Amino acid sequence: MIRPLMWAILAGVALALGYGTQSAVLAWVGYTMIAVLALGYGVMRLSTGRLYVERELTADRVYPGDSVGVHVRVENHSPLPALWLVAAESLPAGLPVTGVRGRVATWVGRGGFSFTYMLEGARRGYHEIGPTALHVGDPFGLFQRRLELGGSSWLTVFPKLVALQHPRVSSPRVSGEVRVRRRVLEDPTVTVGIRPYQYGDGMKRVHWRATAHTGRLQSKLFEITAQHDVTLLLDLRRADYPTSPEEAGQAAELAITTAASIAQYLLGGMQRVGLLALARDPSGMGGEALVSVAPGRGRAHLVQLLSTLGRVELGRTEGLTEVLGRQKERFPWGSMVVVIAPGVDRELMVSLLNLRTCGYGVKLVLVGRNASTPGGADPRAVGMGAVRVQSEEAIRGLDL
Repeated sequence: MIRPLMWAILAGVALALGYGTQSAVLAWVGYTMIAVLALGYGVMRLSTGRLYVERELTADRVYPGDSVGVHVRVENHSPLPALWLVAAESLPAGLPVTGVRGRVATWVGRGGFSFTYMLEGARRGYHEIGPTALHVGDPFGLFQRRLELGGSSWLTVFPKLVALQHPRVSSPRVSGEVRVRRRVLEDPTVTVGIRPYQYGDGMKRVHWRATAHTGRLQSKLFEITAQHDVTLLLDLRRADYPTSPEEAGQAAELAITTAASIAQYLLGGMQRVGLLALARDPSGMGGEALVSVAPGRGRAHLVQLLSTLGRVELGRTEGLTEVLGRQKERFPWGSMVVVIAPGVDRELMVSLLNLRTCGYGVKLVLVGRNASTPGGADPRAVGMGAVRVQSEEAIRGLDL
């Protein structure tokens, strides 16, 4: 704004001197400067009034170390061309960039230009890409205008996955589905045969092809299994972590990596896995409270879990004790609850014991170099399985 202001002051001085000295030359100089000032401002406003930016990502979720392509298209729908235009993307810190994340263009008339760059998912998180900053000027170099267009796109980088090597699981509940001699549960996704229709069979059980072939109603016979859900209860409450932001961040990342690695291992064994995380979700889907994913299995469910674990952060949430007291009735009976936390106190230990008394399996994973059990709350003293994870290498030999 300094340059247009000085230009206006000089125009005013020229006009004043022209009227004072009755000089037509100075008066024309003043009028010309004012006309240039008005013309430059008008052209700039008209040439930037119909600028549009479109951004396209090749993927909105990536594994650590993978790259995603970003294509940005800048278009000018105004009949007046922009004499010069500078476009630059706003990018998150910690994600390496390959290629050019901006461009300088001249005489941008109808149509426009584009540029492409690559982002590497080097850091777990929910990253904002954009908006695109546009700098446009008038033909005389008097005015500049900055616009932010294209909105924001979001990229989720999954947490790091550590393969569990020869894990020892002390309970079959965590290892997957186990055949039993007596009927416990039926898996409707696995059909092992057919039988005559019985009173009370639902319509979904009817085997229509076999019914048409035999002329009598036939029902599907499902696989008999003993299936137990596993719920990963992840504590990312800021008050439970060290006061140092650096130590708290390292411990939180280790906890998230541990949860993701356990989920991958269990889902690889066709186990149903759910997630409850005391965390902040920057996407706004869970806010700063309890972030949950219902139990499920399969590749698609793993991607959903990793997406959630890729977004969550430390937050100011309620404690594990309060959550267990309110959520325990929602756990499927006989399921396994794996608690991943930086520490456990006496109140939490009592809640976990009550959970086990109600028929649930409980495993405790203490993460971080400063994982503690204040007040003498030793899980082993009450026969509760607990392991400590102080590094990513310790995840490989995790013993549940």
